[in-house]
Amino acid sequence: MAFFVKFPALQYDLDIATGKKLANPRIVTDIFKRIIIKRNLQEAATVFTKYIVKDEDTAEIIAHKLYGSAGLHWLVYLPNEIINPFFDWPLSERKLVPFIEKKYPGSTFFLDPSQINGDGFLEGVAVTTTSGATGTVTKVDTTLSSLVVENILGVFQEGDTLIQDVGTLVPVTATLTRLVTRSKDALNHFEDEEGNHLNPVSFRNGYIQGGFGFPPTVNVVTNDGFERDQNESKRQIRLIDPAHIDVMLRDLETIFRSNAKKRTL
Repeated sequence: MAFFVKFPALQYDLDIATGKKLANPRIVTDIFKRIIIKRNLQEAATVFTKYIVKDEDTAEIIAHKLYGSAGLHWLVYLPNEIINPFFDWPLSERKLVPFIEKKYPGSTFFLDPSQINGDGFLEGVAVTTTSGATGTVTKVDTTLSSLVVENILGVFQEGDTLIQDVGTLVPVTATLTRLVTRSKDALNHFEDEEGNHLNPVSFRNGYIQGGFGFPPTVNVVTNDGFERDQNESKRQIRLIDPAHIDVMLRDLETIFRSNAKKRTL
């Protein structure tokens, strides 16, 4: 990854599997040097400015605008402790939508906990109705009393009796009480007015029954809303002020050169 190009190398001569020294040491990137760099940067907190990452912004775009070179994108990552940009950098709307749809596939069936008969539903096993609809259960969430169902054939409706043959004398059955066609729109968790997560068992029945009986201080957060909140939380970053970039680069180069001699872990 280009992010680590500037980091020094070191000899690594330990076989992780056996704990023995390797006959031919490997040359690897010294990512631990990040710790030293981080301390140096934090001690110079006055050189930072706040920045809100815009949609379609990349570290390369920001580095080019602020520092005149896209090649300095690693200086955008470094003070924000971003190791893997694929996970730590906010997604654009164009990338976020398919990410959410892929992470939350199928439909989500919410079941009345008091009407589940049998030992419980199993993942990877088909679920059917008396009308002939069928699908595969890919996720069981006992806390939320829900099933994620994919590969649906036919029409499932609220009020249907779900049936799953799990190889026992009596199949597992339950009433489909609430159907969310797109799993991304299904319940993820409950929050209070300050954004604190609440015990889902205390409120799930009200949600399953159609969202009745919630006090005004309880908010329902969907899977889509949760992922968007997580993505937005990554937008505020801090950047090295362009006025200090030359000094900072010289300091960092000194740190990099300090490890020029080969050393062994």
